[in-house]
Amino acid sequence: MSSENDENKLKKGLEEIIEIIKDINYEKSSFINSNEIFQFNKQMMENLTNVINNKLKCLLDTLSLKYQDYFLDFFNDYNYDYSKGIFNETIKIYILEQLSEDLNGIIYSFDAFKSSFDGNFSVVKNFIENYPKYKDKCSIYDTTLLYSSSRNNYFHIVKYLIEQGKCFINIQNRKYNRNNQLNGTSGSTALHAACFYGHLNIVKYLIDNGANYFIKNHLEETPIQNGLSNRNIREFFENFLILNYLDLNLPQSTIFDNNEMKLNSIWEYKTINGNQWILFDNNQSNRLRNALISIENEEFNMNINNYLYSISLMKFLSSQISNSSINEYLWIRCRGSSIENFHIYSTWQIMFNEYLSIKINKSISLEVLNIDHTNIKLNHWYQLSHFINQQIDNGINYRRKYLYINIDSIDNQLFLFNLEEFSFSNNDQTINGFIRWIPEFLLKNDQFIIHKYKPSNGNSHSLPVYINIQQSTILNQQQYLTTDINHDENFHENESMIVRFGNIIEEKSDVIVIWWSSKSLLELIYEYGGSSVRNTINHKFENKSDNPIISIQSDGFIQSKMIYFIDLEIQSDIILVKKSIESIINSIMEKVHENNYKRISFSSIDFNSNIYPLESIIETIIEQIHQQQFLHKNIFVSFIIESNKKDIFNYYYEHLNSLNQSISQNSISKTIANSQIQLEKGDIIKQKVDAIVVSSSSDILKQLIIIEGGEQVYESYEKENKLNPNSLLISCPSGNLLCKRIFFVKWNPNENEFILQQSINDFINILIQNLLSYNYKSIALPLIGSNHKNISTPIVIKTIINQFIYQIKSRNLSINIKFIILPDQDQIYQEFYQQLLHSHEQQDNQLINYDEIPATWDLSDETRNRFIVSFHLNEYKTVHDEFNQLMKGKIKKIIQIERIQNQRWYFQYLAHKKDFFKRLNKNTEKRLYHASKFKLNNSIINDCFNRSFAGLHGTAYGMGVYFSSDPSYCHHFAKPNSNGERSMFIAQVLIGETILGNSSMKTRPPGYDTTTDGNHIFVIYHDAQAYAQYLITYK
Repeated sequence: MSSENDENKLKKGLEEIIEIIKDINYEKSSFINSNEIFQFNKQMMENLTNVINNKLKCLLDTLSLKYQDYFLDFFNDYNYDYSKGIFNETIKIYILEQLSEDLNGIIYSFDAFKSSFDGNFSVVKNFIENYPKYKDKCSIYDTTLLYSSSRNNYFHIVKYLIEQGKCFINIQNRKYNRNNQLNGTSGSTALHAACFYGHLNIVKYLIDNGANYFIKNHLEETPIQNGLSNRNIREFFENFLILNYLDLNLPQSTIFDNNEMKLNSIWEYKTINGNQWILFDNNQSNRLRNALISIENEEFNMNINNYLYSISLMKFLSSQISNSSINEYLWIRCRGSSIENFHIYSTWQIMFNEYLSIKINKSISLEVLNIDHTNIKLNHWYQLSHFINQQIDNGINYRRKYLYINIDSIDNQLFLFNLEEFSFSNNDQTINGFIRWIPEFLLKNDQFIIHKYKPSNGNSHSLPVYINIQQSTILNQQQYLTTDINHDENFHENESMIVRFGNIIEEKSDVIVIWWSSKSLLELIYEYGGSSVRNTINHKFENKSDNPIISIQSDGFIQSKMIYFIDLEIQSDIILVKKSIESIINSIMEKVHENNYKRISFSSIDFNSNIYPLESIIETIIEQIHQQQFLHKNIFVSFIIESNKKDIFNYYYEHLNSLNQSISQNSISKTIANSQIQLEKGDIIKQKVDAIVVSSSSDILKQLIIIEGGEQVYESYEKENKLNPNSLLISCPSGNLLCKRIFFVKWNPNENEFILQQSINDFINILIQNLLSYNYKSIALPLIGSNHKNISTPIVIKTIINQFIYQIKSRNLSINIKFIILPDQDQIYQEFYQQLLHSHEQQDNQLINYDEIPATWDLSDETRNRFIVSFHLNEYKTVHDEFNQLMKGKIKKIIQIERIQNQRWYFQYLAHKKDFFKRLNKNTEKRLYHASKFKLNNSIINDCFNRSFAGLHGTAYGMGVYFSSDPSYCHHFAKPNSNGERSMFIAQVLIGETILGNSSMKTRPPGYDTTTDGNHIFVIYHDAQAYAQYLITYK
């Protein structure tokens, strides 16, 4: 009864808090005057925080510890300290709506958990849809939704929670027990429950979707152990898992989690043409096994000889000493995990025993081949791809008896691999054969031999030993150290990038990448690469090439299809080196994509660390590859590090791990030229940057920034808003905030997609211009328009990213742009994350095309944009005479005419001009005039006509940049300087479709490009819609 009372008390208390929040929101909306809003909101939030503090403290004090913990577990996002009975900071306005929603979620969670236990699907579904952030929380009885539905055999709910609700399949019940009593439910997963209660269909479904059957609960029990009392579950695991060859008990851990070396293998042999494997006797099996076990200070016994036979463990091949005929050879293999039995890594091979479409081929060869569906031979060993090797290793690690694997080179057929019997077959049994592993990595004292079949020391009795694997380090970190951009816990999935120790020459990737600076590796490539590889290397030494990438087909003992040699130019500036690496990586990935390759292996980069910081170089390589993998899907990258380069291995591992953590910790960044675009979940108020940007479309955020900034921000904003009510940007000091300035930018969303994109481009243009004027290098801003339901968030995000990239590239900016997303906006974060990583680093479409540059321009290497036009030129006479005539006697003297040569701006304008002509099928360009103050001239010449100053001379026909065909009219707005001189621009302006304007127009209506007075005045709303040709200084 007390539990029921506690539940009702908690629900009632939270409902009262929700009503308090609703009432305060209502009161807030009744205020109109901005000063009243400012003062009220500041006090309101302090009062609200105190009220909720008191309410929660009183409420929680009346509840049992069990219900206190339950609430606090759900409420941990809100920085609430129950021991003190307070929030650690004042509640923010912008979280009120989310706070109410989350409190409602806690209230409805009781019904949801009960329904998952009782099988009420609609209630569970409604809860997940409305409160997805709570999908993996634990109930008052410490169990998850997934656990309860699995326990009581509600398959349809389990399926919904996994497939639609995206519940984490291995989520565990709360691990601690409030009474410190051991409890089988604590720490258990859905699979524990399904196994314990004997629900076989759910067990199979969970495992098929990646459930871990070796995870342990509070009692240190695995799901397998939980199911032993149920015959159907026990029989399932006995058929599903590989039992020990010498011990028929069900396993209790993965191989990697078990540090024991076990005697758990079977040694076999078969004749070259035979289809039957025969067991070695115990004595022979022991000799073979002992030969592969590493004993300190002893050599590997790679040849086992007696007077009848000789066995080479280099090729797992046996031959009779008395007869050299190839028919007397025997293939050997060991069934059982190489890691478990010998602590060695292995590579996997297959042999086709039956293939109905192939005639029996009696030719014999001891060569190991690469799979080619056009030339399959029976009774030959074939190397498997690195990816399939990983699949089998993972299956072996989890002790799976069967795996379904696609072999794309065999018509992309699906094959069933039996990892107990070491055999495989396709679905209709028309193809079958054998599998085996052969040693690849062995424990030994830092020995390094390059090739299995041709040891570099010439000793045919030595195993190729690549790496000294320490059980306490590498094996406990997993066999492959990976980063996975998909965050998929299912061990069947393909990782996108891995680092591991190994030998690049033996990589069976489509492409291996060799850095030219690695002389030792080049020597090995030269030795084992065949004549074509040697000729390429020789030619490279003899002839310098401008191309940093040379690609050739592999030859000799090299296992890949292609080799890319990379020549990185030595430069003293690390920034230039990084740019070169980014360009090279982009070219490599594009080349791999164009040739439809899927797997690429990079050798370890090898530079003098005194010249370049290796860690920084490796970070650049990894980040650039990661970005390119989003552009070019399904390209798998591995970094293959020599065993004696443990420091370099650690650099790669740390940066891959860091990349994983940055994704999981809700932050990511992308490097664009010299700039960075960052995405982060957090609080924009706390950002320590040069400027925080606030859009006028978010009234709540604007008020919040003013409140948190304090009196200084409020007074500055009010003053600027009264002086320049039509200004597109108001810049204020930061007040109490950590930034230097706050930019309030006017922007309003529009449902029309074209106008929306144009308005975003204008917003960013204005922002960048003001950023440059303050010489700022970092900004933080929210995603504009994210709270407006009638506009497309993906379009907004894509436009913002592309425009910022364009600005960075075209202006050669060096800035840090940080987008701050609210912690609960998971969908927006994921959309932004995908768009950012998919976005192309736009190539500068303002590349100079000298055919399009005006013939009057002076071509020089100078960076200046202003060129005085000589009065001897016809160009001067034409401009002078036209201006003099149109000024109607208001001019006494033209002092100088300057030609504006801003290439970036000009080519932006040309791009718009082409777009206008394509859209309208006519040329709407006009030559117009624009008066200016002297102090603004440089800003206009360097950064276009800036709409930030719109309204300085009125807004009768719209809030844009004004031009006129009558310079005598513009003359009234050309304010003289102390010498009585005035200035006016002659501009090329794209008029497009025009409409009569009025003072309320903040932008042009849909379907129109400019507003006008219907006579000589034209107002534009995009900076690249006009280009300043000349600046005239006159009296």
